[in-house]
Amino acid sequence: MQATPLVMRRTLFVVIAIVAVLVALPSGAGAAKTRYTLGVSDQQASTFSNRLFKPLKFKAARYITPWDVMSSRADRAQLNAWLFGARVTKQRILVSFEHSHRGKRAKTLPSVKAFTAAMRKFKKAYPFVREISPWNEVNRKLHPIGRGQYQGQPTYRNPKRVAQYYMAARKVFTQKRTIVGIDLLDAQNVGPALSFLRRFLAAAHPDPKVIGWHNYSDTNRFSTSRTKQVLRAFRGRVWLTETGGIVKLGKSFKRSQTRAAKALGCMFTLAKSNRRIQRLYVYQFNAPHNPRTAQFDAGLINPNNTRRPGYKVVQKRRARRCRA
Repeated sequence: MQATPLVMRRTLFVVIAIVAVLVALPSGAGAAKTRYTLGVSDQQASTFSNRLFKPLKFKAARYITPWDVMSSRADRAQLNAWLFGARVTKQRILVSFEHSHRGKRAKTLPSVKAFTAAMRKFKKAYPFVREISPWNEVNRKLHPIGRGQYQGQPTYRNPKRVAQYYMAARKVFTQKRTIVGIDLLDAQNVGPALSFLRRFLAAAHPDPKVIGWHNYSDTNRFSTSRTKQVLRAFRGRVWLTETGGIVKLGKSFKRSQTRAAKALGCMFTLAKSNRRIQRLYVYQFNAPHNPRTAQFDAGLINPNNTRRPGYKVVQKRRARRCRA
């Protein structure tokens, strides 16, 4: 049936009205459709064989190993076990390097030459690893925790050396590899982390295409400001290479699984907030062996293999507004 002029005018009016509504939508509306890969950052090989792992449908997994892993039998055995589990469950593997695990060596930075040689050995042994982070949490202050063990990184005062490690990694891991140029830890005061990032970028050539950001502070303080500032400071892709709902952190966050579950909801909102956030790694799957005495706990499951409230949040990808 041929349309009358009146019907045509009404149809045109409706089309114009729809277009006007679409144009008027806020720019953030499209952010909800952002697609990112969801992964896990966890150090235990047993994670992959746990019956509770598969329902979370993680697509990527991250492991932290010392830069000198190839010359440490114990560290390499742990890496091999973890890599086997990650490959069996078909995870996209990201390996992040850090300080040595062998006593006082943890306090010293390797030369660029020694670091490069170590990366070449790693590449030869594990050619299937195609995503590399040259150094983990570069801005976290190094301090001893007893029995020759250390937390933090000896890079915390040296953004120039971090840039040199990044450039060395680029030369070693060339074809079809992704280099996460820098992995930064946020804090309640994000200023020092931003300053470290800017000094790194001034020394790194060329600029990395991807950086890692551990936005625990935003996630667990139900905020978005720190992550937004990093996105303004760096115009490339940002991977949330560590984040999660903190059940307990010393005196900063008293033990609460309920608060941690709410924080995980905020975590998903942060991941959806910008199209340049293309990867999200939840830290971590397992709780400490003794959560009551542990200083840090962000596990999704209890030591007795039962689900915590945050488990379902991750399973359902259940975002919530970033407010307490």
